[in-house]
Amino acid sequence: MNEFIYRRNAIAETILASRRNIVRLLLAKESSSNNKTSLVVASAQIKSVKIERIPRSQITGIIGNSNHQDMLLEVQSYPYAEIEDMYALSAQNNEAPLLLILDQLQSPSNIGRLLRSAEAMRAHGVILQKRRTVGITPAVVAASMGASEHLLIARVTNIARTITQLQGDNLWVIGLDANTESNLLSEMDLNRAITIVIGNEATGIRKLIRNKCDALVSISMLGKIKSLNAAIAGSIALYAAREARNQVD
Repeated sequence: MNEFIYRRNAIAETILASRRNIVRLLLAKESSSNNKTSLVVASAQIKSVKIERIPRSQITGIIGNSNHQDMLLEVQSYPYAEIEDMYALSAQNNEAPLLLILDQLQSPSNIGRLLRSAEAMRAHGVILQKRRTVGITPAVVAASMGASEHLLIARVTNIARTITQLQGDNLWVIGLDANTESNLLSEMDLNRAITIVIGNEATGIRKLIRNKCDALVSISMLGKIKSLNAAIAGSIALYAAREARNQVD
């Protein structure tokens, strides 16, 4: 089924990644040319993407809001990967796997920000549950600034079984838990094959998934605020894992 990617950065990265079948680029007739728009159009032309100009009101009507920056990219649905693809990528990069599991996150903005951080920290893949977790929708693509298009993202039926599989493949699985005081992220050995689990924005990691993790860790909070939202906490953990590898390299 086709969908419409909106906002310039998300559209530009989707075209650049070339992982989806692209149907056409829609531009508002009323929009004035600028450098960012011209770059998107040039990229589309290089990829031989069909370009159409239609009224701005029609673009707004397609996605139901005006948050489109005068352009839409019609594409086929997101090409989900397999966990084996993530292992292959880590081997290609001569690195131990660095994966991220999102346990029933609901906010497209939080998921998008985590995907952006995962791509920036060169994570080898992100794992979502098929049910009760937002998939890679156009809203998530926009929130990720198009980072989703450069990542390997898998959807699985059962997170608990997937964790068992990862552990069997010698990945260490840690869950971020704001209520945990015994294990600080800064004190953990992160230079290893690792999977980081991020829980739901309101309820955190489910009890079943908590019990499956090899360790639960928290982030040291030095100020007056004692909690971070899922996207910020996950981004800090991803940075810590990548930094641990960089120090050894």
